[in-house]
Parts: sequence; C-alpha cells; structure tokens
Amino acid sequence: MSSAAAKTLGKTAIVLIFIIVILAGALVGVLAGGLGQQVTTVTVTAGRQQVTTVTVTQPVERPTETFRLRMATFYLAGDPAFDVARTFARLVEIMSEGRVKIEVFQAGELGFPVTEIVDATARGVVEIAIFYTSYLAAQDPVFALAGAKTGPLSDPWELLLYVRAVEDIVNATFRKWGVVYVGPMIYGEPEILVFRSPIASLDDLKGKIMRASGLSAVFYSRLGAQTVMMPAGELYTALQLGTVDGLEWTDYAANYRLGFHEVAKHVIAPTKGYNLHSEAAIHAFLIVNPQVWGKLPEDLKTVIRTACYAAYWYGAELVSKLNREFRDKWIAAGAKIVELPERDLHRIVEVGVRIHVDYAKMSPEAKAYVQRISAFWRTMGYTEWASALEKALAAEGLT
Repeated sequence: MSSAAAKTLGKTAIVLIFIIVILAGALVGVLAGGLGQQVTTVTVTAGRQQVTTVTVTQPVERPTETFRLRMATFYLAGDPAFDVARTFARLVEIMSEGRVKIEVFQAGELGFPVTEIVDATARGVVEIAIFYTSYLAAQDPVFALAGAKTGPLSDPWELLLYVRAVEDIVNATFRKWGVVYVGPMIYGEPEILVFRSPIASLDDLKGKIMRASGLSAVFYSRLGAQTVMMPAGELYTALQLGTVDGLEWTDYAANYRLGFHEVAKHVIAPTKGYNLHSEAAIHAFLIVNPQVWGKLPEDLKTVIRTACYAAYWYGAELVSKLNREFRDKWIAAGAKIVELPERDLHRIVEVGVRIHVDYAKMSPEAKAYVQRISAFWRTMGYTEWASALEKALAAEGLT
C-alpha cells in the first residue's frame, strides 16, 4: 500500500471511530436523561439489629414532551448537501427516540429568500436552520470571513481545526444576530469554476459576468470580473441564456446535479494548497431560535450537537466520494477541465491576502479573526500564505 493510500485509509478509520465515539457519548447522555434508573436502598431491621439491606431499582419516567422543528436550508433537493441536512434530521429523530422531529425545507420553500434565514430563525418563523455566512458578507465582516474565501485549506480535518481556532468569534457573531450557534454542519471542498467559454488564466476573467457571493465576489471583482448574486434556482437558466458567463457554486457533484454540465463545458479546477476563490469551507452552520433552544432539555441539546458533528463527517466523506465520481461525469459530458498556470497561483495569494487585510480593518472582531487565521496557517505549515498575511498586517499596523 502506498503512503498516500495508507494515510487516506487511516483518516477514514479515524472518521468512523470519531463518529462512533461522539454518538456513543450522546447516547449515554440520552439514556441517562430519558431511560435512567432510580436506585432506592431499603434497610430491614429487627429492633436494633440490622437484618438485611435490599436495593430496589425503579425506572425513572421518560420525558414525554416532543418537539417538531422546521429547518430552513438554502439548498435544492438535488444538492448533496441537502442529503446531509436530511441525514442530520434522521439522526436527531433516532437518537432522541422520536422526541425531536425535524422537517427539512429547500431554498425558498418557506416563503423567504436564503439571505433572510438568520432573521427568520431569530424571529421564530422557523425553529432551526443551516446558514451560509457569505449571504450576509456585506452586513458583517466576520460572516464574510467565515464563509468561502481564498486560502490553502484542502480537507475536512484542516477545516475543523480552523473552525475551532475562530469558533468563539463566530459564536458571538451569530448571538449578536439573535440566534444560537450550534456548530459546523456542511463541509465544502475547494470549489470549481464553471464557464460557458474557455478560461485558461485569471486574465481571461476580465469583463466576464459571474455569479459569486461573499468574499468570492470580492475576489473576482478585483480580478476584473463583474459579479452578481443569484440563488441556486436561477443559475441553470442564467448560464443557458448567457445572463452570466460563468459561476462559482460549489463542487463537481453539486454543479452536475444542478445540470450545469449541459450548458457550460469549461471548468477550472482548484490547485491544492492555493485553490481558487475558496479553500475548504463551512458551507453551512447550524443555528437555532433562542426561545426554542431554551425549551429543549439538556439531553436533547446534546443529541442535536452530536448529530450536527456526525452530519459534518458524513457529509465530508460523501462529498469527497461524489466529487471523484462526478468529475468523471463532467469529462464524459464533454467538459474540459484545466488548472491555472503557476504564475496565477501566487497572484491568488496576493489578492487573497489583501482581501483578508481589508476585512481586518472593518471591526475589532474581524481583526482578531484574521490574526488567528495567520497564526493557524503558520501552524499548519502554509508558510507562503502565513508570511504574506503577517507582512501585510504589519504594514497596516494590524498586528
């Protein structure tokens, strides 16, 4: 077995062990709270003489209150991430023994746009949701940084460590917007670019009309493209009619399932360690209405937290597998897949670092976030990125 194969096998084994451990831990909590036992010790005496001690075990009455939650998402049913959301809902129902049932809705199905998911959750229009922070990038710099952005990260392990490094800042930001942060749910691999006509370098993007959101839109705007924001349901038609020349959505599988391979035959693939507009990113964080969260018993909160992380790892394995399969489907459909030339890779670092610095200036929280990113990149061995960001922050007095 090659070292690469061994590493992959080892990671897969650790993933399975990790999921088993967290599921077991959660189930212990559930059983302790819902199926626990009350132990009563009875001592029998005759006069002043103790005769015997009897221990009586009685079941504690199981909580009967149930919760039905509507879950807003920004995905369509054909997207693999929608499958992850439904898997999360099934896990919660199984682990709670039916005490929590979650109905998962597609983008727009509940009557409000995806950009209003946080507000809808805060107001109790829905009880629970997953949200892509880039949709509020213009309103909050931390949300912009927590979404898809340029960087070197390329796998779910690095990404989860990165989330841990900045999680308190993300948590506080969601709280400021009136919702309870639970955790990362949808893993996103470094994204591809899809175009109607050939694109061979960053220079070819000048003047092109692109669908992009959050910091991805900022990135491509700085490279000379004209960016517009569109939800998933409008993208196929926009490509078909030429309303946009190309787009960033997510990965091979999601783009194919939405039919983009039928109307766009040119793909730029990410280069490991540099990527394109997006390193590996959290495509959705799980959030809950605070009043609903406050009513949940602690054992059910544990169930939801555990199911969230189990869904993250399930999704990471699923996405990686599907991407390999659907890359081949793109090629079979006649797509031409290319990577950027080396000269463009260093330009990605340059433009990406500049964006990080500009957002660090927007708030104390954003500054702290970017400083932690710099330290994290250094720890993970991405010295080109870390050195460039450290130098740029120092030049602006942001260290």
